[in-house]
Amino acid sequence: MNYNKSFQTIDTQVVGEAFRIVVQSPIAIYQQQIAEAATALNTHFENTKNLLLNEPRGHRGMHGCVILPSAVASFRLLFFQHAASTDFKYEALVATTTVLLECGTIELSNNNVYSIETVKGIHQVYVKLSDTKDEVLSVNLTVKPARIAGERVVVDDERRYMVMEKPHHIKALVLDELAHISTWGITESAKYHDADGVIVYEKLDSMVRSVTFERDGYILRSPSVDSTLALTAILGDQAVQINSSIFGSSIELIRTDEVGYEIALKGYITGIHQFVVDSEDPLQQGFIIV
Repeated sequence: MNYNKSFQTIDTQVVGEAFRIVVQSPIAIYQQQIAEAATALNTHFENTKNLLLNEPRGHRGMHGCVILPSAVASFRLLFFQHAASTDFKYEALVATTTVLLECGTIELSNNNVYSIETVKGIHQVYVKLSDTKDEVLSVNLTVKPARIAGERVVVDDERRYMVMEKPHHIKALVLDELAHISTWGITESAKYHDADGVIVYEKLDSMVRSVTFERDGYILRSPSVDSTLALTAILGDQAVQINSSIFGSSIELIRTDEVGYEIALKGYITGIHQFVVDSEDPLQQGFIIV
């Protein structure tokens, strides 16, 4: 064996969606402006990003996060992801804030408010900590309502989703129907490949259950903030008080008069990893399990 590369990461999940926070790797970003830094990450380091996202070190649902110091916020956050996934996820704000606080990487704020600089602007989060202040109980986000534009629902004026009610041939959005749901979702995703995702839902009293398919037909494990906002735009606040996924995770919306909605999410650290690449490994580029 000849280890020629080494990586360290902290893996997290937020309502079922996985984020790999890069602690040590060949990725080096020196640009001070967030847009230039994002361009550098997007246009370089392809081999390293693929290693961190693909099997056997990752999977199709994995998202990469790079944390950097910021002159205007608590920290800077850059994303990298598989080609068919969106380039911004609110859940990443939760994952990185949780890791930085629970690992003691940033100082505790006096008012429990932290700011995160991204290419989509600076986002503020409010953190609820345990009495001992060593566990993040929730990261609270304030998000704007989505809007309807023709056949699509637009989140943050950027990400566009097709939203449809469950077809009759699928009995319910439950795991027992997963094969039928997946087949339907792959077909619909191909029809609406210009959308960032296809969301299918079924109404259940004061909540909904939903499934989101990304552009390549990949099924998300998370109910996701984006899908929750998109469903609220279509069905209204009262119908979407809780958005539950087929895998049992859920997101609850709280309406605020000032801006839109407040969402409280909890992140979980699932592993602290050190990966190595053996120069003789014929599969060192990794692969995606379908």
